[in-house]
Amino acid sequence: MYKKIGIKNFRGITNLELNNLRQFNLFVGKNNCGKTSLLESIFLISNPSNPFSPVLIQNIRGHYITQSYSWTVIFNKMDIEFPIRLTGELLKPKEIRTLTIKILPGKNVTQPTYEPIDLSQKGSRREFLENIIGLSIDFSISKNREKKLTYESEIWLGKENKLETGPPGNYNETLKSTFLPPVILPTNISAQFNEVLIKKQEEKILKILKTVEPRLVDLSLGAENILYCDMGFPKLLPFSSAGEGLHKLLAIILAIYENSGGVVLIDEIENGLHYSTQAILWEAVFEAATAFNVQVFASTHSYETVKTFSAAYEKLKDKNDKLRLFRLENETDEIRLTDFNYEMLKTSLESYWEVR
Repeated sequence: MYKKIGIKNFRGITNLELNNLRQFNLFVGKNNCGKTSLLESIFLISNPSNPFSPVLIQNIRGHYITQSYSWTVIFNKMDIEFPIRLTGELLKPKEIRTLTIKILPGKNVTQPTYEPIDLSQKGSRREFLENIIGLSIDFSISKNREKKLTYESEIWLGKENKLETGPPGNYNETLKSTFLPPVILPTNISAQFNEVLIKKQEEKILKILKTVEPRLVDLSLGAENILYCDMGFPKLLPFSSAGEGLHKLLAIILAIYENSGGVVLIDEIENGLHYSTQAILWEAVFEAATAFNVQVFASTHSYETVKTFSAAYEKLKDKNDKLRLFRLENETDEIRLTDFNYEMLKTSLESYWEVR
């Protein structure tokens, strides 16, 4: 589990250190304060060997790599002279990760080249921007007192505008992680639930879902990998029609189940969920994450979600200080971070102080 995260020059974040991380972490703040960027940076440092990761977080936002300009938007203020630098310190396993992302220039679109360009020369900056073909990704991992291991990978736009990669061939990622966007596609859930069926673990999932939808009898996979639910009707109902709240709850629980010992990141966790359902959601998240030893990072701008986050943790009766709420405030392009443990959060809510 992560103890500390460091972020430099990523999207709207110039320099930020995230300390005192716990098993359950909730990011709050106004729109455009950096909540999603924080989740994305944790996802990137958790997947340093996958050169597709920077592209994936772009695709989730609806932005696709189509031209040289597309590679620059993840850099702070789109300033590509300053590389993105991410660090992560884990407690279990004890490990320090560093990740550096730079622009990859090239003279053609078939193979990247590393010929330096003197940006001080007239017209050189324009030439440089026009010849960006991808990203160069360097990362290192040091475990306990072992020697630090370094790796390199690349991703670029090749022939016919197809993405090509040069991933490291001698590294296998051991840390599992998943990023859940506000809107989740039903096809992803079907594939995940199939794994649950194979391992005969569906009863645990159904038990949680029935707390939200008592009419639910069973879940099953049909033709073309479509997930169906039995609601007591004459025919089975496609699960995608059962309601956005139930759909979101299943996706989150499946992600925790699938990433045992790893990290689950949930953007706008309240999206599609009624206030009354959020209490059940947090109780289910705490129970599942504890059972499968998963570290959870979520974001919200909902005051109701913050209240149910605190109330569900109180019912857990945990004495190991596993909760943190982080409030982000973006002031003149600098993000200020305030963290609350459970007692501070509870007192703030009881006193009607603004914690979002």
